[in-house]
Amino acid sequence: MELRTLQQLFYDALVNPDSAKTQALSEQIKAAKDLTPSQGLEVYRGSIMGNLSRTLKSIYPVCYRLVGEKFFEAMAVAYMRRFPSHSPDLGDYGEALPDFLANFSPAAQLPYLPDVARLEWHWHRVFHGDVSKVLDYQALSLVPQEKWGELIFHLPGNSILLESAYPIHRIWQVNQPDYQGDELVSLDEGASKIFLWRQGYQMRLDLPSQAEWQLLRAFQTAKPLQTICEYLADREPSVEVASLLPLFVQRGWIVSFSFRTSNQEKKT
Repeated sequence: MELRTLQQLFYDALVNPDSAKTQALSEQIKAAKDLTPSQGLEVYRGSIMGNLSRTLKSIYPVCYRLVGEKFFEAMAVAYMRRFPSHSPDLGDYGEALPDFLANFSPAAQLPYLPDVARLEWHWHRVFHGDVSKVLDYQALSLVPQEKWGELIFHLPGNSILLESAYPIHRIWQVNQPDYQGDELVSLDEGASKIFLWRQGYQMRLDLPSQAEWQLLRAFQTAKPLQTICEYLADREPSVEVASLLPLFVQRGWIVSFSFRTSNQEKKT
C-alpha cells in the first residue's frame, strides 16, 4: 500500500472508530506488546482527537460557553472528521469552523454563532500576528502638499474589518472571564461593524461609525488618497475624509503610507 493511501486510511480510522477503515488499517499495522491493533489505534485516537478538541476550545472559548461542553465536543468531533489538521502548528487549526457552523444543522437555532466564531478566529490570528508599526509622523510631514493625492495610507498589517447582522461584539464582550455587568444581549441591538487590530501588544476591538467604516474599507483597497476622495465624494458624500483622517492617525488606525512614482512605490 502506498504511503499516502496508508496515511489517509490511518486518519479515516482515527476519526471514524466504528468504520470498516479501522479493520482495514488493523490489517496493515503490527500490534504493540500487550495491545491489539485496535487498542493501539485507540491510544492514538485519544491523543490526537483530544489535542485538536482542546485546541478548538482554546481558540473558540466564547462559542464553547454559548453551546456548552457536550454540544461543543460533539460539534468538534463532527468538524474534525471533515477537516483534518494539515499543519504541525496547532494554532493553524480551526480556520474553517465558522463556515462549518453556518451549515451545521444542530446549531441552526443560534444564527449568530458562525459570526461569533469568525470574530474569535480573527482575534486569535491577530493576537498571534506581527506587531504593527507606528506611523512615522516626521516622514509624513515632509511629503509635499502636491503629492498628497498620491499617498496610499495603510491600516495595521494584521487588522480585520468584520461585519455581522448580529451584535456579536456584545455577545463576545459579556462572555469574557472578567466581564462585569448586564449579561443580557438582545439580538434587536442590531448589526456590528468591528475593526479588530493590535496596537503594540494590546488587542483592540473598535466600533467605527458608518462614515469611519466606509473610509476604513476604502483605505483597505490601498488606492491613492485622491482616488479614494473622488470615489467617496461620488458614492458616500457624507464621509468627510479631511475630518476623519486626523482622527485615524490619532487613534493609530493608520500605521504607514506609501506613494507611487512612475517607476516605483516607496513605503514609509
